[in-house]
Amino acid sequence: MLNESGFQPIFMPRTGLTPPELYNLVRRNRRPHLVRRGPLAHYVPAAADLPLLRSEMPDISRTRTRGKSLSAATEFLTQALTCLGISVTPNIDLSFVGTSSITFAFRSVHSLRVDPSTLDQVITDLRPGAIPPDYIDSGFLHIAYEYAFAGSLTLQREDRRDFNVTAEADLGGFITVGPGIGLRMTDGHTLHFTRSPSADPPAFAYRAGRLVASGGRWYFHPEEVYRSKETPSQRPYVPRRGLVITAD
Repeated sequence: MLNESGFQPIFMPRTGLTPPELYNLVRRNRRPHLVRRGPLAHYVPAAADLPLLRSEMPDISRTRTRGKSLSAATEFLTQALTCLGISVTPNIDLSFVGTSSITFAFRSVHSLRVDPSTLDQVITDLRPGAIPPDYIDSGFLHIAYEYAFAGSLTLQREDRRDFNVTAEADLGGFITVGPGIGLRMTDGHTLHFTRSPSADPPAFAYRAGRLVASGGRWYFHPEEVYRSKETPSQRPYVPRRGLVITAD
């Protein structure tokens, strides 16, 4: 779902991220892994003066499970809370939810971005420094120009029937969250996990463009174009479709 909007979902424990930033993609234990090299301004000083734009985004929701199997929902909840910077115990018990399908939603979503058109004007002066040439030649050196953040996460029974617990105070026996995190139940069938408005959340997704060196010049490609004889199509550049990538 995020891929179709050009976003790469990430597990990013770090807070305080501001685009544009430089990343390279590597493989660890046969899985793709993102390495954050740091602000693009360290490689091209003019990037520090690019206008930073904040945009409100629509809620992002998806139904994760149906029937009595809650293992997928439990795993998703743990990871989704991590994306919000919420620390939970590894033993989350969703048995109180019941057998209905569950819908998760990221809410209070916003993004911070710089427009790719502004990057086009400064990228020609980029100095790679000690970045290994094989990282550049591999095609996985890229610039994150937009980060997405969320202020809260909701868990809701799809059929809108009540959970098997009736008192909000009983939730502590099933889910434990760290200090500074709010957990409340509304309507008997919806849980809300919220951060303090003053807390700085980590990014849970980002948009990026590929950085390519050719003929002694740098070129920035926010989108990859895939064409076939039958149906020419254009898709946003996403480093690894269908995966949530861990980032350092």
